[in-house]
Amino acid sequence: MKGINLISTIICLMFLFSNCLAADIVPDISNKPSGVIPPRFKNPQKPVYPKEAQIAQKEGKVFLSATIDESGKAVDIKALTQLGFGLEEASIEALKKSTFHPATREGKPISFLVKIPYEFKLEGNLPDMVLIPAGEFQMGSSNGSLDEKPIHAVYLDAYYIDRFEVTNGQYKQFIDANPRWRKDQILSEYHDGYYLADWFGNDFPAGKSEYPVVYVSWYAAMAYAKWTGKRLPTEAEWEKAARGGLVGNKFPWGNTIDPTNANYFDGTDKEITPVGTYPANKYGLYDMVGNVREWCLDMYNENYYVNSPRDNPISSVNSLDDVLNNFITLKNNRVLRGGSWLSSAQSSRIAKRNWRKPTDTNPNEGFRCVKSRNATPLKE
Repeated sequence: MKGINLISTIICLMFLFSNCLAADIVPDISNKPSGVIPPRFKNPQKPVYPKEAQIAQKEGKVFLSATIDESGKAVDIKALTQLGFGLEEASIEALKKSTFHPATREGKPISFLVKIPYEFKLEGNLPDMVLIPAGEFQMGSSNGSLDEKPIHAVYLDAYYIDRFEVTNGQYKQFIDANPRWRKDQILSEYHDGYYLADWFGNDFPAGKSEYPVVYVSWYAAMAYAKWTGKRLPTEAEWEKAARGGLVGNKFPWGNTIDPTNANYFDGTDKEITPVGTYPANKYGLYDMVGNVREWCLDMYNENYYVNSPRDNPISSVNSLDDVLNNFITLKNNRVLRGGSWLSSAQSSRIAKRNWRKPTDTNPNEGFRCVKSRNATPLKE
């Protein structure tokens, strides 16, 4: 094919066996011609591996060769391995459905020959988290408030996110291990006076172990996340996870509010519900809208979408590491996302942005955590 560069560029694409999702792309540019920018994944798709491979506890690496053409599609795909169990076939089908930002030379798209490994293995130490694939999604809404505009493309590295909101039972373990965050010992500058207001001393209400913890300030949520080896999600990470791979929808299931899919205020008597009461979205995440609104890492900035970075954005005057290491000193308003059992249908949309002081605590606000894909492995 005219214009094809017969240079093999290694694009590392890692997949989990039971959650086979694309990780970050790391091109090997040692043999790349001058002036050529290699292709990058735009919308990677996961292979669906056969049950036979799972039963056989199969692990290994499939190598494919393909040409990424000028339109960003993989063509002339060939398997370079013969591992069997349907692994090559599943990887080829996933690559056919994936899209790329094509390679460019002097700003013009060109075809480019690549070699792509799909690594798959069993990982059972993250039962309560879901791996969100690296890639691009459309963030924001044209039908909401001004701070939701404009809709813009955001690229995120792969990350894990909690399947459920943090529960009373989980938070109890944290304060038992960290007395400074107990209800009777927390410093006044880290809450508004209503911290864990529904608890009795340092015990949650009877029978509420599996309910999301509420009346927790941003400071306390950050401290819990750090204690578990995780962190709060950025606003972009939260929205991508909530969308569940669907494009442009108001809610994780579609564009029409549905009381069978989320715990939001519909004019009837409502109460907070145990986590996982309502159906999961297409990523397997529960209560991404409804039940409780969730703290995010970002500082709230009304006009942030106008000039936000495309790659891994976080609204803050600090770097991600600075926020994580010095969160206790930060005073800026912080983002909350997702509707709650007290929220209207309009306020329960995925793109809806809210904010509070980091000291604020409320009966309809909780949180869930994330962990970067390339971070230190989580404890069993």
